[in-house]
Amino acid sequence: MSRIMIAGTGSGSGKTTIVCGLCQCIKDIGRTPSALKCGPDYIDAMFHSRVLKMRTGNLDSWFCDKTTIRTLLAKKEKSSDITVIEGVMGYYDGAGFSTKGSSFEIAQITDTPVILIVNCRGISNSVGAVLKGFTTFQENSQIRGVIFNQMSEKLYPQAKKAAQELGLIPLGFLPYKKGGALESRHLGLVTADEVVHFKEKIDTIAAQMKKSLDLEGILALAETAVPLKENEDIREAEEKEKEPVTALDKPESTGLQDTAGNKLRIAVAKDAAFCFLYEDNLEYLRANGCELVFFSPLSDKKLPEKIDGLLLYGGYPELHTKALSENETLKSEIKEQILGGLPCIAECGGFLYLHETLETPEKERFPMCGVIAGNGFGTGKLCRFGYMTLTAQKDTMLAAKGETIRAHEFHYWNSDNIGADYEITKASDNTAASGGYGTDTLYAGFPHIYFYGNEAAAKRFLKACEMYHENNIKDVHAISYGMEEKNDIYRIFPELAEAGGLDKNAVKQAQKHWNSIAKPLYGLGKMEQLITQIAGIQNTPNVAIDKRAVIVMCADNGIVEEGVTQTGQEVTAVVSCNMADGISSVCKMADYAYAEVIPVNIGIAADCLPDGTDVNSYPGLLNRRIMAGTKNFLKEPAMSEEQLTQAVYTGMNVVKSCKEQGYQLLATGEMGIGNTTTSTALACILLDLNPQEVTGRGAGLDNAGLKRKTEVIAEAQHLYTKYKKNPLCLLQQIGGLDIAGLVGVFLGGAVYRIPVIVDGVISAVAALIAVSVFPAARDFIITSHQGKEPAMKALLKALEKEAVLFAELALGEGTGAVMLFPLLDMAMRVYRENTTFEDIQIEAYEDYKKC
Repeated sequence: MSRIMIAGTGSGSGKTTIVCGLCQCIKDIGRTPSALKCGPDYIDAMFHSRVLKMRTGNLDSWFCDKTTIRTLLAKKEKSSDITVIEGVMGYYDGAGFSTKGSSFEIAQITDTPVILIVNCRGISNSVGAVLKGFTTFQENSQIRGVIFNQMSEKLYPQAKKAAQELGLIPLGFLPYKKGGALESRHLGLVTADEVVHFKEKIDTIAAQMKKSLDLEGILALAETAVPLKENEDIREAEEKEKEPVTALDKPESTGLQDTAGNKLRIAVAKDAAFCFLYEDNLEYLRANGCELVFFSPLSDKKLPEKIDGLLLYGGYPELHTKALSENETLKSEIKEQILGGLPCIAECGGFLYLHETLETPEKERFPMCGVIAGNGFGTGKLCRFGYMTLTAQKDTMLAAKGETIRAHEFHYWNSDNIGADYEITKASDNTAASGGYGTDTLYAGFPHIYFYGNEAAAKRFLKACEMYHENNIKDVHAISYGMEEKNDIYRIFPELAEAGGLDKNAVKQAQKHWNSIAKPLYGLGKMEQLITQIAGIQNTPNVAIDKRAVIVMCADNGIVEEGVTQTGQEVTAVVSCNMADGISSVCKMADYAYAEVIPVNIGIAADCLPDGTDVNSYPGLLNRRIMAGTKNFLKEPAMSEEQLTQAVYTGMNVVKSCKEQGYQLLATGEMGIGNTTTSTALACILLDLNPQEVTGRGAGLDNAGLKRKTEVIAEAQHLYTKYKKNPLCLLQQIGGLDIAGLVGVFLGGAVYRIPVIVDGVISAVAALIAVSVFPAARDFIITSHQGKEPAMKALLKALEKEAVLFAELALGEGTGAVMLFPLLDMAMRVYRENTTFEDIQIEAYEDYKKC
């Protein structure tokens, strides 16, 4: 394969203009060129792509190792007769004051002959000094030929002689011509789509090149390129291309398609405002089984349907602020989807688009998506430029805490809320600063990320998309949640088909062990039953409950509009963040009981705390937000079928994650203003209870408030009793998301064989719905206390369970369930360590219950 590199003495030497013209000349003689860009620039590659009408790419040795560089080049060479590689900046310019990532390093790695472009504007005899300096600066410079740009025809003979004396091949000149070069803007060139009469301009450039360049000499020099060695790495990469590819390593994942063969669908913003994207990144996603769906934030009113990830790359959104701002429906959907957990990478311009406001070059502000609190503004100067390394300061979607990502920045716009989830270290001088936003589903910041140099980050993004996909592919649009057919629940949640019952042999052995312990038979009463039940769940009499956690589902409820609570929805966000900080009631109790607290934002309404702190990226608060709280069920369904399904799957996936991390026992909790109203309404309908008898004061309603709450629950009973035999549909109508998430936790307990403890009335309603749709879940549920809420007694009876504690608890958050941990620990101490009748040589007690 023939190839050539067009490099320059510096930026602005005419590399892109000459590469585009040369590619057009090669096309005109009936040959097929391909083009690649050295370094991280995406705009030059856009020009190549428009000339060639084909996808191009980058070669970046700061991002990638030598094998990856050679493999990427080998792939591109297969599709063309000649590959033209455009250099970056000056030939020897790399990261900082080094050649790392330079055009010279790429030429060395790929063994490619180089044609140096010398911009001769304002110089004459100094051309010789420039040529000598560049050819001798590094041993084996790879520079074989030279083109003199912006040189008059009468000076070319002397320049040609100077080149020949240095052993270089003079390959012609291009005269200065006003308007003959491609235009520029603050990020270098304007985009290819912006150039007026682009085709005519390229044809004009090519026509001049045919007159004054030695095209045959250029092609002959390209033929001297040493073929890439067929090393094992390249052959292995080529073989991999022939096989189905997954970016996710087994056994963590089964690939990027569901059982129906549906691919992950990734939405990619692409229009005049968002056009800076690495074609290689898109190729990486396609190679890993993704379907890319392009959309325009300028003109499309909604996101593409059924997407599993979102890419908001860079561009010039500051030049299109009015149009972007006026597209209200898309902005709102993007915000809702991102805050609801849609995996998203938002780089530079995409990062600015997520801000509350963005300024034009004239300093006029326009509202944007509002995911990031703050304003994007122009500085009139280059803010950050060059390669850098991002070090995650916490676990994020793209990197675990302490892991690094290589990136680069080039931007004139800045933000007054740049973020602090990564330490960003410049390659040029090792200076570091904080920046960027990282949650478990979002990367947002100025640095641009190249997938081939950051495959671990790319795989983590795909993993997040796959998890989101799993939550949304269960035929949600077709589900009516009817249970007319026995197997409907398996159609909705096919994972349940894998769930079994208690291990009867383990139960029998555990009970036998209890009976052998030197104490009165059944002396620990319910505690013996619970340990025996756990043995059946864990498939072994060697019960282990040392690693435990309480999962707290946090969500708001639209029914608070009806005056059924003492406080407003802002309390949900504050208390949930307190849990994340380890300072709420359940945290103090869990700490005593050696348990972890896992608060999950499944539907908190507030985006920010009163002090402006972002709730959705709050450290320690797992962001799985599906919507900003449910709707008022007296006016409309609390949520959609799709949102309900996603909430249930969220709970199941949290349990799955706990299982993978080795947790052996889970408790359930919740935090959400208004959830005693939703839970009591559900209990009244499911169990035919009288709202007058079972409605409680919740967190402390006065008489007027209690009266209104009772009226609301009675009205719900009137509106929705028709769904009594359809518990999931009933839950969809009334809410809340916290209850739906807990339903998933109880179902997940059955699927992943982890005992799950019920807390109070909210948790008990979720357990009842889980058991109603999947009776086998009952064996995996443990109840803790009866609580103060009047409906709790009826719920326990319906669950066919008995409480262990009777203390009129009403705190919520999972505190009652956590109280059971120490009691179980004490029972386990007896079960594991007590002497047996055989140890003390006393005859065992006779079990008269069997007589």
